[in-house]
Amino acid sequence: MSELSRVNKRKNNAKPHRPRRSFKFAFMMLALFAVMLFFGFKWADSMFSPMVQADPGPETETDEEDLKEKESGEPVYVLIIGTDERDNEPARSDTLILAALFPGEKQVKLLSIPRDTRVNIPGRKGLDKITHAHAYGGPDLTVKTTEELLGLEIDYYVKTNFQGFRNIIDILGGVTLNVEKRMYYPAEDIDLQPGLQTLNGADALAYVRFRSDGMGDIGRVERQQKFLSALTDHVKSFATITKIPDLIKEVSTHVKTNMGTKDILYFATKFISIDSDSIEHTMLPGYPDTIDGISYWVPSKGEMEKVLENLRKPSTQG
Repeated sequence: MSELSRVNKRKNNAKPHRPRRSFKFAFMMLALFAVMLFFGFKWADSMFSPMVQADPGPETETDEEDLKEKESGEPVYVLIIGTDERDNEPARSDTLILAALFPGEKQVKLLSIPRDTRVNIPGRKGLDKITHAHAYGGPDLTVKTTEELLGLEIDYYVKTNFQGFRNIIDILGGVTLNVEKRMYYPAEDIDLQPGLQTLNGADALAYVRFRSDGMGDIGRVERQQKFLSALTDHVKSFATITKIPDLIKEVSTHVKTNMGTKDILYFATKFISIDSDSIEHTMLPGYPDTIDGISYWVPSKGEMEKVLENLRKPSTQG
């Protein structure tokens, strides 16, 4: 049975949570979908087969009924995980973004979850920061923790580390955007001047990670959303095609996913024409608080339900 078939039937057949494999940086995968379409299924298969877990049963084609059901308005949820892997340290999730994909409407809604969000991590005592879920149990525990926080079932996830992000941006020739302020934090090798410029991999990583401006995760989430918009438009340019061989090598090294190749290509065909204006961004509502000397982002339950309701259905086209 194909991955799409399993996703389509998840509401009708209550299933226990299955372990899921990894993928990479949140916004990076959405942009790579567009790149893959230019080269069709053969290129997609050569790039993604090294990192896709094979189905335990025989692979089948996604049938017409499944595709119609997939385009009926029910979202496909993808958790995008960016980790801060360092030598001799357990990797925490530095970036978490939940993507709600609506293939029929060709809409994408992104929910950024601050790394300091105070949550219950299954199997752990007390409340903790969601960033620690990955250190305790990898992508699988991160998915379970996010599902419990949001009250929904996540279909897929994507994971990357900092090195992969830097390398992919460099292969793409950098991303041009306006750096809105001076960003300086030497402890994390962040040193950016304001103004319109093309950011290489290291500077792009510095831009999306910086949070030493008094705004913490709020400011960082806003910058990540701004960078995603610029990246989405950049990847769609014709010049990206020439980068495919190098991208294949880099993505195969750093990116892993529980999506099947057919599923990746399916989503690519649906979202190839999307532009940055068609991607809706929001952040998990809440407020900063210090509890027992530790800084947290505390979710606001009432406001969070309104945001989740928006994620469950496509927006009305005006």
